[in-house]
Amino acid sequence: MISLPALSALAHERLPAKLAERLCSLLEPRGRILSPARPGDERVGVLGGEPLLPEGVDWPVWEGHGPLSFVASLDCGPLSATDTGLDLPTTGTLLFFYFDGQADDYEAWVNPSVPESRPGAQVLYVPAETPVLPRPTPNALKPYRRVPLRADPAVHVPQLTHYEFYEPLGLDYESVSTDPTYVKFQEDVWNLRKARHQVGGDPHSIQGEVEYEVADFPEDWDLDTFNPDNPHFDDILDTASQWRLLAQFASDQDADMMWGDGGALYWLITSEDLAACRFDQARFTWQCH
Repeated sequence: MISLPALSALAHERLPAKLAERLCSLLEPRGRILSPARPGDERVGVLGGEPLLPEGVDWPVWEGHGPLSFVASLDCGPLSATDTGLDLPTTGTLLFFYFDGQADDYEAWVNPSVPESRPGAQVLYVPAETPVLPRPTPNALKPYRRVPLRADPAVHVPQLTHYEFYEPLGLDYESVSTDPTYVKFQEDVWNLRKARHQVGGDPHSIQGEVEYEVADFPEDWDLDTFNPDNPHFDDILDTASQWRLLAQFASDQDADMMWGDGGALYWLITSEDLAACRFDQARFTWQCH
């Protein structure tokens, strides 16, 4: 996914003005890209720092391993008023915690294929009007640096050489695949594609689709032969499609976050759990290069 403002700026820089306008008008926002907030931006959340936890709520821990690090908080109010593609609550705050290994000298890690490790990544929903206070980070952890966030529309941009893309622009395959203007534009668009902080939309998977990592599949469905000849092919697709990206948080130099080799953290949730505000049922995975 790419932020629409970034793509629009690139299109107006690289393409004729009318073509750039036409291109941007054809793209439908899908989710929100989260970026460092600038002066005057509406803030929709924050990376790192100290979380605002309700009194009486303990700091999340993974029993037997230690406390989880605070990754981010998201304000459901302003995000619910945007096209995230998610039925977010209209009020309240989501807090994301992850066991990053600091507490046990990196001996344990959260593995989506190991259900016993799921407490190592948690989402807390704090309803509006709940009294909260900044909670100091446990001594075993070094907090991530605080970075306020804004939200921009996210869009998915297919290959310029795909007919669904070039035909509505009044172009043809020969032109978009050989003309240096369009070839360079496609290269620049590709360079914009990377894992970013994001709410809703399509996850930017680094090592395979993350939906398949969090879903539960019976062993006899045989995902090793995942093709139309598998008798459970449609069942596999249906099960994976039930999981939707809630949020992803990429490695971030400003926040001093590094997930493996420039990777990202992903939380996914089903529509049913989202509608019921069962954020404790969100599933976690992570990937890196």
